[in-house]
Amino acid sequence: SKMRIVSIFLFLLTMNQIIHPTTSLTNVAILGSGISASTAARYLADSGKVNVTVYEAGYGMGGRTSTRITRDEHKFKFDHGAQYIGEAKTDLFKEELNKWKQDGFVKEWKGRFGTVFTKKANQVTLEEEEDGLKKQRLVGYPSMNSISTNLLSHENIRVICQTRACATLNNQKKWSLTAHGKDNDEELGQYDWLIASDRLSGTNNRADLRHASVKDFKTNVEKIQNVPSLVLMVAFESSVNIPCDGLQFQNENNGGGSLAWAARDTSKPGRERNDGKECWVVQSVPGVAEEIIASASSDKSSFEDIRRVVREQAKELLLKDFVNVIAMLQGEENNIPNIVSAVGHRWSAAFPHLPPSSTEFKENEEECCMANGEEKFVACGDYIGDKYTGRIEGAYLSGRAAANFILNAI
Repeated sequence: SKMRIVSIFLFLLTMNQIIHPTTSLTNVAILGSGISASTAARYLADSGKVNVTVYEAGYGMGGRTSTRITRDEHKFKFDHGAQYIGEAKTDLFKEELNKWKQDGFVKEWKGRFGTVFTKKANQVTLEEEEDGLKKQRLVGYPSMNSISTNLLSHENIRVICQTRACATLNNQKKWSLTAHGKDNDEELGQYDWLIASDRLSGTNNRADLRHASVKDFKTNVEKIQNVPSLVLMVAFESSVNIPCDGLQFQNENNGGGSLAWAARDTSKPGRERNDGKECWVVQSVPGVAEEIIASASSDKSSFEDIRRVVREQAKELLLKDFVNVIAMLQGEENNIPNIVSAVGHRWSAAFPHLPPSSTEFKENEEECCMANGEEKFVACGDYIGDKYTGRIEGAYLSGRAAANFILNAI
């Protein structure tokens, strides 16, 4: 009879709900897409308990491991932030690196490396790294941002770029997000938890958390000094005939000018080119960056004007000093290839400098995040783990700790 069929159907439906209970996933929003953000997102998504939405203000993912690609026909590729991953200091990160290598998005950069000593403006010496003392250097494959793009590739992760999300905690203890600068502050949704992966989100210069309480986070990030860096991304018509692919600069008596690091990006795995052209990334010493940024900011110009001036001055200064060093390293040959492309960039907060003996910044890699369970807010980044400040390892450990805090709380 019909009643019997209906009874059997309801019984089976009830049994199915007991065996497969319906559960709603926790919704987490993450500001930023660097290593700490990507790590937190992946750990949360892998748990099966969380849906993650990542908001990135830039064009692409990666934060300071992002990759710049020129928009011309050459499509030059530059790792203009983090240059490589050094030897892991913790077992946790060592295991993770091995996994990334097995998954194919991290490979060893088997280049030649050296240190340039500059005693006078027109005199340099190069000391190459000895074979027996070579350090392992790992890079994202085929580009540095491949680490974040692979970590964020998950069915429970949604990534929204070119969107600066601003967050406030509403009366229902939900995080309400809106898109800064878009039509009428477009609403982005409500979330159970919020993760901030960029310490600059806690400053008054950013709109991200301007109207959110999170007082402890804001107070702590105010104590951190931001160390800037200027970057030159330059492509040559042919190979720069010097023996090393990565150069550190030791400037005695300021003889070497502005340079701190230079890398032949086309020597890294996945960046090779078939047209013979060669890409280099050149980074400045902090003092020079501070001077140029301060000078450009002194006339109270708009933010965009200041950024444009700093980029142009960075390009001119770093290019001049780098070409000068190339010529000295080449010696009598002195054959500088034609420059096809040159672009300057500034990282206003390239590295964090922590206050001494600050108890807010954790030393235990299992706890290196700032969390407020009542506000359902967590902050992570390479500035929290005191032992690994400014390192990709520190960012990874902090992102992992942030995810674990939320998973333990839900």
